[in-house]
Amino acid sequence: MNWLELSFHTTHEAFDLVSNIFIEAGSKGVLVEDSNIVNEIHEDHFGEIYRLNPDDYPSEGVVIKGYLAVTTDIENQLEFVRTQLLNLKIEGVNHQLLEIKTLDEEDWANSWKKHYSPIQITDNVWIKPSWYEPSTDPNIVEIMLDPGMAFGSGTHETTQLCLELICQYLKSGDVLVDVGTGSGILAIAGSKLGAELVYAVDLDQMAVERAKGNVAMNQCDNIILEKNNLIDGVIQLPKKPTIMVANILAPIIINMLDDVVKVLPKGQLFICSGIVEHEKDSVIKALEDHQFDLVEVKEKNGWVAIVAKQ
Repeated sequence: MNWLELSFHTTHEAFDLVSNIFIEAGSKGVLVEDSNIVNEIHEDHFGEIYRLNPDDYPSEGVVIKGYLAVTTDIENQLEFVRTQLLNLKIEGVNHQLLEIKTLDEEDWANSWKKHYSPIQITDNVWIKPSWYEPSTDPNIVEIMLDPGMAFGSGTHETTQLCLELICQYLKSGDVLVDVGTGSGILAIAGSKLGAELVYAVDLDQMAVERAKGNVAMNQCDNIILEKNNLIDGVIQLPKKPTIMVANILAPIIINMLDDVVKVLPKGQLFICSGIVEHEKDSVIKALEDHQFDLVEVKEKNGWVAIVAKQ
């Protein structure tokens, strides 16, 4: 089977909008070439030497890539993408510059691997793609990941913010709920950092299957992973959650708060991200309207994560 690689150069603020267009058209996830990554420090902690080629990244903003299988519906999918991009109103972005490249099965399977290298989250917590050798250092907590085409590879700021906050706030014996688990990265982190039980849920069956593979790779046997919604899954858990994390979109976070307050006991923590800086005040207001107390707001490259207490 052949695939089409769609590439669109836009601003950091438009990441969610463009990603959603690709996914709604049929892409099972997106790749991001982020101008900020080139300027980050990449240290050699595993005996590997890797360098990022600046030519693979834009000088500013982000290049978002999605992948569509070439089927009888491909022209309708492309028309949908083009129309939705033209409807975006983002200053300084040419919405007609959608690049399309044809890939065969092998090209598609390997094209995304060059974008992933080990990522340091804290002093001792790292994300490593599955094609790297595990570390032998017993002090290192590694999340081995086959990111594939599901969200949550660890390269995006929102994932990193959530991981940093899980490292900071999760305690041994906690019960963690991960809403919109994607690749399972946050659930795996919770399990390896001492959670007694982790419940990870996603509405996308493809993401659930990818996450199951990552959970098995990391040998995390205390993770319940399923395709379900928040309410139905959490009320069936043997123990009530003590911490909940949702790395999704700001409007979804706001809309789901009615359900969050039903299943997250008083005094427990809610970590949410996927929030662009200009959406921060709206999310904070919604949290406060639902009687949450603000604990911490953390920002990185225009993205925001919020910790609140129920």
